[in-house]
Amino acid sequence: MKRRIRRIANFCAFNLLFFALYLNFIHKDKAAVTPPETGIQTTASVGGTIPVSNPEKYLESKAAGSTDIPSQQ
Repeated sequence: MKRRIRRIANFCAFNLLFFALYLNFIHKDKAAVTPPETGIQTTASVGGTIPVSNPEKYLESKAAGSTDIPSQQ
């Protein structure tokens, strides 16, 4: 009888171990496989810099704007 209870307990522990491994690796990886949305964000929540197609235009206007300000002494 002791032997039978020990075999049942080992079987349950073995199944519990594999279920924990399934939840830890396989189930978690399925969520990571889904592709992210491809919608373009145009709000300020992007948090990065956006490259411009013609940077000279912006550099010239910035340099011209800084020379128009009279210095205060």
